[in-house]
Amino acid sequence: MTEVARERAAVPLVHRPVAVHAWEDIVFAHWRREPGALARLVPRGTRPDVVDGSAWVGLTAYVFRETALPPFPPSRRLGSMTEVTIEIPTVDTRGRRGIVYRTVDTGHVPAIVAANTLLGVPYTFAHVRATRRGDTLDHRSVRHPARAAHPVRWVRDLVRSRRPRTARPRHDTVVRVTAGDVVDSPLAVDLTTRAGIHARHLAQTLFWQRQHPPLTIRSATLERLEGDLPDAVGLPGLFDHDPDSVLVVDGTTVRYAWGDVVR
Repeated sequence: MTEVARERAAVPLVHRPVAVHAWEDIVFAHWRREPGALARLVPRGTRPDVVDGSAWVGLTAYVFRETALPPFPPSRRLGSMTEVTIEIPTVDTRGRRGIVYRTVDTGHVPAIVAANTLLGVPYTFAHVRATRRGDTLDHRSVRHPARAAHPVRWVRDLVRSRRPRTARPRHDTVVRVTAGDVVDSPLAVDLTTRAGIHARHLAQTLFWQRQHPPLTIRSATLERLEGDLPDAVGLPGLFDHDPDSVLVVDGTTVRYAWGDVVR
């Protein structure tokens, strides 16, 4: 099972990569759920993936240190950002195991506009930051509703030197973990190694292929978890209980390419 999952992300890209990212300080926290409770939250042509007898909801946080948009070389200025996501592992009608993002919170405005417009991935504006002290990783995210709801309008008003609409911050999250020893269990590999992204775009479900080397996965101790970000994406109360799995992944390089239309 472990080798099958590891091979999943090593499948050759069907098309040329559209983006290459260097990921660091990667945290995965996952909760078990009943598949039926998540079915309405995934796009047509997919279903929640059952791993170790359960469907799952994940909180993932990581830092992009640089991004390349082939054929151009990597750029730290273009791609340096932190993201905090809520996601659901999925499987489509062709058996491809990916994830559905319920949100990707980041402060990188160009990425927000491009992802929502072109990819169908629900990026949302937030103040996001990450810190690392030894083996302890800390990720924090705070949304601003006016910017989150209308990122394109917010950028337009900023360019025109208008004062963007303000609102009280809401929907935040804080996660702090300390990394431990390397693990190689089937569950850990299945939760962290996915073949791509399933995304709603207009009336279609798209599959974006994801490829990376085998991951070095570590156990982790949860030090702090709080916030109401899951409330914004149809998963209220997610943080009321400790995760069933907490993992840290060493830095890796991730390549994305167009897959096809699922449905």
